[in-house]
Amino acid sequence: MPRKKKPAGALSVDLAYKRYSDNGIAYIENGNDDVEILKAGDLGLYGTPSPSDFAAALAIFCEREGISVLLLDGPQGWRAPNSQIEHMRLCERVLNTPGKTGVVGTTKPRTYLYYIQFSIDLFQHLRLEHGWELLTADWSQRSGVRWLVETFPTYAWKTLGLPKLPAKAKTTPDQLVTWRHDLSLVTGFRLPDDLTHDELQATVVLPAGRAIADNVPERVILSGIDPLLTNEGIVLEGWIANPCVPEG
Repeated sequence: MPRKKKPAGALSVDLAYKRYSDNGIAYIENGNDDVEILKAGDLGLYGTPSPSDFAAALAIFCEREGISVLLLDGPQGWRAPNSQIEHMRLCERVLNTPGKTGVVGTTKPRTYLYYIQFSIDLFQHLRLEHGWELLTADWSQRSGVRWLVETFPTYAWKTLGLPKLPAKAKTTPDQLVTWRHDLSLVTGFRLPDDLTHDELQATVVLPAGRAIADNVPERVILSGIDPLLTNEGIVLEGWIANPCVPEG
């Protein structure tokens, strides 16, 4: 009888590019259902984020904690120039994301450019310098891979059958408690008290990370196409992964 694969951990970042302290970071490890919260300061990160420094700190932590799935709330690549979809990637059209990633160096709205560029650079550093691989459609058929996964927490609430969390500026403390409670009931995860909005957004996609780590494809919904790599090494398109609760 083949040995059962030992469950590995997953870490999720609700990404922010202006201050390290604005990043929400949550993780689960080794089949444990207790969600842990990580502060950027715990990684030695302070001030204005640097994609290379952030990537290095995340890679070191994941290596130490046995985490094999890293989820990032931000684009992994640019729109393919030959795409029939205008102004955005396929995954963004499917999920109606607020920010649209165009061809290299363009976004809609324009104010999203710095965030999107930061996210793409972070993916790039993790992939090229730390050995992480962008998620592909055949992920469940491959073993021993450390997967780098794009997420969209706002939509993850829907795929879990829950109302989406209100915008950060409009969410009350009581609402954070309510959404935390409902998320715990649906996922079976034990969540810390007093989660911030950013930490709750990081947590809602963790079930997708757990499913990928445990090789349970029926608990993951993919939107988009496989990432493409140009001759110049530029990543285009890619998947966005969301968690789901299987019927029955």
